[in-house]
Amino acid sequence: MRSQRRTAGLSALIIAGGSGTRFWPASRASRPKPLFSVDGKRTLLANTVLRLQPLASPSRIFVLAASSHAAAFRRALRGLIPAGNLIIEPAARGTAVAIAYGAAVIERRTGPGVMVVLPADHLIEPAAEFRASLSASAVLAASNQSLVVIGVPPTHPEPGFGYLKVGKAQGRGFVVERFVEKPALAIARRMVRSGKYLWNAGMFVFSTDTLDAELRRIVPSLHSSVRRLVEMPAKGLARGYLRLAFDSFDREVVEKSKGVLGVRARFGWHDVGSWEGLRHAIGGQGGRILRGNIIALDSDRVVAQAGRRLMVLFGAHDIVAIDTDDAVLVAHRSRSQELRRVSEELSRRGLRQYL
Repeated sequence: MRSQRRTAGLSALIIAGGSGTRFWPASRASRPKPLFSVDGKRTLLANTVLRLQPLASPSRIFVLAASSHAAAFRRALRGLIPAGNLIIEPAARGTAVAIAYGAAVIERRTGPGVMVVLPADHLIEPAAEFRASLSASAVLAASNQSLVVIGVPPTHPEPGFGYLKVGKAQGRGFVVERFVEKPALAIARRMVRSGKYLWNAGMFVFSTDTLDAELRRIVPSLHSSVRRLVEMPAKGLARGYLRLAFDSFDREVVEKSKGVLGVRARFGWHDVGSWEGLRHAIGGQGGRILRGNIIALDSDRVVAQAGRRLMVLFGAHDIVAIDTDDAVLVAHRSRSQELRRVSEELSRRGLRQYL
């Protein structure tokens, strides 16, 4: 009962940034990654919103997105959260600015309380275990006046992720001893073997009072700027926002905060950043993902998505084949992390209609 009281009125800020260039051509600057569907049913963003319920009610779930995607997100969120809960960011200025500004807007709307911040585009299951981890984090944040991060037990050494070191126990969590951002593969291997490190999932839980105090102490210029911005009309907000220049929330705030606590995730988690990463996360028989009208004969380790036409794979191995209305991608699966180069080449050739 005590735990329920402490997590009552929990607010959530979903950060819906990222153009998803490594999921081209299904995801692009005009169709950002949070609006991508991995199962052909619901978008990543919709799954994130629904996963939070009933821990956070729709009226207390907010989404922060870029102004260039405002119309697309309004359509995608219709019926999921109130229209006014879409917070528009005039320009991308890093996650430190996004979280500080989003949290300030939410506090003005809902009053002081505990808030969870999470990305819009992760794969997480089961949802009940996810909510249990958030609830434990909220209790820890409220009772210790600390920033709380969620750590995921690593399944393999991944140099592209951030890590956190588990320290002494603290309630249902632990003290975070240190953060390591995107280590070299050899270092990642040693950390995973030690059993003392978890992946940093990019999810944060804190009371708004704690965040306010830490921003004031660590980055006072950001704190004062954000406090001014939330009072400004839209025209002044855009000008003021464009003048801000800060790094990520991890580097600017979390890594410099005192007494950061962590909670070990009890759920499955994938920060899917490429077609090949998606295959690893949800690939079925033969390590395949086949979406749409596809016939696959003697083909394995493939990711294929058909558009309006029939797609036939015959003796195909280790490829990504994506068909959309205006573009087709065929690539070796080992190169799917490099698809940003495709966007760069399209831009260089003046083919911006495909971006």
